[in-house]
Amino acid sequence: MEKSVGEKLKEYRQQRQWTQQDLAEKLNVTRQAVSNWERGKTLPDIYMVKAIAKVFEMTLDEYMQDARPANVQMPKTPGRLAAATIVVIVLYLAAGAITSSLSVEAVVGMVIIGVLCQGFLHLYFASSLKTDNFAMLAGYDSKVEYRTQEVKKVLIQMDFHVACVSFATVLLLGVCSFFEGSAWETVYLCITFFYCLDLSLALCFYNYRSIERTLVNEKDQKTAKAGYFSVGWFLGCVFLLIGTVMVKFELESIKNNSPKAQGMIGWMALFLVVTMAELFYEQHRAKKEVETSGTYRPGIAFVISSLLAAGILAALCFS
Repeated sequence: MEKSVGEKLKEYRQQRQWTQQDLAEKLNVTRQAVSNWERGKTLPDIYMVKAIAKVFEMTLDEYMQDARPANVQMPKTPGRLAAATIVVIVLYLAAGAITSSLSVEAVVGMVIIGVLCQGFLHLYFASSLKTDNFAMLAGYDSKVEYRTQEVKKVLIQMDFHVACVSFATVLLLGVCSFFEGSAWETVYLCITFFYCLDLSLALCFYNYRSIERTLVNEKDQKTAKAGYFSVGWFLGCVFLLIGTVMVKFELESIKNNSPKAQGMIGWMALFLVVTMAELFYEQHRAKKEVETSGTYRPGIAFVISSLLAAGILAALCFS
């Protein structure tokens, strides 16, 4: 027997463990209105039915036909690419042993990228999709209301990107490690630098692009978008620091563990302390500004931190 609109409403509400008041607040109606719909005393109009379907993350047809949307599943391709990456690492170890030209730097880089980055992220993304637990994702807030199905789709996009780029990078490291002399060191630094840059920017891009699809409330959408200003500033500072250090090491032929290299660590640590403190402060300030005025603009603290960071970077260059 086909369920009535009220019966469907009550069933879907109880599945999500919402009270009538919870649902009423999401729909901007009174609790009494929800109660009347569920008991069949009154019926919501077509516009309200569309709003109800949206709250339950369903299309209007799915809601009216009592058809639940298909659960998003992790595809097999990222897992297969992760396995292919491991195969590449094993083949490189075998080839290096046979030719006696194994590069320790290449092995370390391949393991970090292929196992610690690609493998770990794939396992975590797959686990999140299976358990609906996103608590460990960067930026996730348990107090914010998300569209779970859309969050899962974004995770799949991220996993595909990480899998493809990581596999290509590991393969490139293996091939380029057979270069000789300083050419290999330069290529190695460039490959790892651009891998880190791509990974950071890509994950931020997928997150930012999906804000309106994954977040239910408009205020949360504005807060998330405002927070990305400080995130972009921080990433820019970090990669500027890394690039500067790499160039300085190459131009001045600085050796690892040398007194000059150890001295640079202090400047790098100070730079990161300043930029990270500003990141956390601006994240907090952006949320507060959006809640009070609905808009966000960087304040005087941002300008001071930027100048201080620039001064530290200049001191590092001339140290």
